[in-house]
Amino acid sequence: MRLGGGPSVIRDFLTEGLVDHLHVVQIPILLGRGVRLWDGLESLEEAYDIEAVSTPSGVTHLTFTARNR
Repeated sequence: MRLGGGPSVIRDFLTEGLVDHLHVVQIPILLGRGVRLWDGLESLEEAYDIEAVSTPSGVTHLTFTARNR
């Protein structure tokens, strides 16, 4: 299943452990105010294997893969 939504929806699904695989493209640009994706998700590294790949343009690809459940 593909999950779409803003930071609040993604955070809720991650918190409940309903995401098996997640690919986030993080772009270093400030567009104003809004909900921060990573707030309250400090323990993600316990439930997910996380791979970060940076590109010369500054874009970072983050891949989260759920560990055995």
